[in-house]
Amino acid sequence: MQQILEPCTVLRNRYEILELVGQGGMGAVYKTRDTRLEGRVCAVKEILPTLASNVASEEDLEQITEQFRIEASVLARLDHPNLPKVSDYFSMGAREYLVMDFVEGRDLHEIVQEANRRGELLTEQQVLIWAAQLLDALDYLHSQDPVVLHRDIKPG
Repeated sequence: MQQILEPCTVLRNRYEILELVGQGGMGAVYKTRDTRLEGRVCAVKEILPTLASNVASEEDLEQITEQFRIEASVLARLDHPNLPKVSDYFSMGAREYLVMDFVEGRDLHEIVQEANRRGELLTEQQVLIWAAQLLDALDYLHSQDPVVLHRDIKPG
């Protein structure tokens, strides 16, 4: 079972946990305050490689950790208006952390569910705007060298 970090916990003497934003099978995402850059709120994604179902050995764990570091380095180079900017990554014990812009608001899954509860459909114009933003970001990712593949696009 994953241990959730409590509010006020400070990671790397810099990122103060404000609240848990979401949790999944391999980790959690926290809203944090950057104590070095006053007023900056960021998201810290915590990855616990030991929770991965395919971790069978210490060698597997090392491979997952190295892959995380490579991916974090690639993500930190990306700069697109529809992608959160990655600003830092680090390890603490068996946990890996990725620091990125915190994007305020609801995700698409929540917006669709809310519309369904009201018995409404999303407007065609709004869906086309979101689709254009998504496709623009994917086009940007696919234009990188090496190409960046997402593999996990979902509305939530």
